[in-house]
Amino acid sequence: MMSFFWVAVLVFAGLQAYIRFAPSDAENWTVDANANAPGTYPKEGGFRVVAEVGNAPDAVLDGFDTAMMAQPRTHRLGVVDRQRIYVTRSLLWGFPDYTTAALSDDQTRATFYSRLRFGKSDMGVNRKRLREILGTIGIAV
Repeated sequence: MMSFFWVAVLVFAGLQAYIRFAPSDAENWTVDANANAPGTYPKEGGFRVVAEVGNAPDAVLDGFDTAMMAQPRTHRLGVVDRQRIYVTRSLLWGFPDYTTAALSDDQTRATFYSRLRFGKSDMGVNRKRLREILGTIGIAV
């Protein structure tokens, strides 16, 4: 019985280490910023918002960047083809959620997509985070 306990502890510790230290490549988290019309797109384990950005698309992305970087346990993973990619980790387990902000080719729309990496359900965390951040930069969702 005691050996089962230690095996379970080792398996748990191994999974936790994998979740915390699995490599994250920003290129795996880019989006097609031209694919959707303005609106909201709930997904299993994530939430996508496409918004018209008017005459100041870079200012919208800069405001989003400032708001994202103010989030706890968040850092910028990288910039790929002008898309900004962030990772936010949960407090207890350190599960990563990836958020991407990208402009369409004609720079009239911005796509914001926040989603989980592990599992199937994010319990609405990504939707809540995006709504709060977009609200701070004047985009109603």
